[in-house]
Amino acid sequence: MDDLKKLENLFDFNLLDKYQLEALENLASEVSLLKRKNEALLKKVQEYEQQEGASAILSHNDFNREVARMLAFDERYGGTTSILYFDFSGLEKLSDTKEAVYRDFVKAISDTLVSHVRKSDIVGRVAKSEFGILLLRCENDFAWSKARILAALLEEALFYVSNAHNETLKISYGAYTFGEKETALSGLKKAAKALTSV
Repeated sequence: MDDLKKLENLFDFNLLDKYQLEALENLASEVSLLKRKNEALLKKVQEYEQQEGASAILSHNDFNREVARMLAFDERYGGTTSILYFDFSGLEKLSDTKEAVYRDFVKAISDTLVSHVRKSDIVGRVAKSEFGILLLRCENDFAWSKARILAALLEEALFYVSNAHNETLKISYGAYTFGEKETALSGLKKAAKALTSV
């Protein structure tokens, strides 16, 4: 036991009786246990930090529900809502073949999107390789401008991940402004049809 050996350097064990030796052995065991618990806690913190951006991204179902809710609000009280659509070609394949690399790309994408939209905007997953952003009180021209800015930021963020793993994703994006009585699905489909590549 490494911790017990360290204690041997501090104490002359020949001068200790069996009760004192037993107490030191128990102390060394407790120190080792605390070290293991600390290492496990540190690992959990690191895993949480890696997932922090992704945790702010809504799941596919939650995203669709929030979009439907906001569209119903717009229909009742008035307002203009737009949706951005981002597709990352090659990402879905990585999820099946290189899970660690896939997670690094998803984290970079999530962190970039979450940190560059308003708190009132909603970011969510559409599919394994697709992300959507609901922009509240947003006209079509501004939506496209925002999409282009985010695409450039994503390209920069993914450049470093691509170099680290020797994998490249192709980014495509689209924007659409909802009309009256439209659904989230129809808006995403129309945004997808208007895709532009970076």
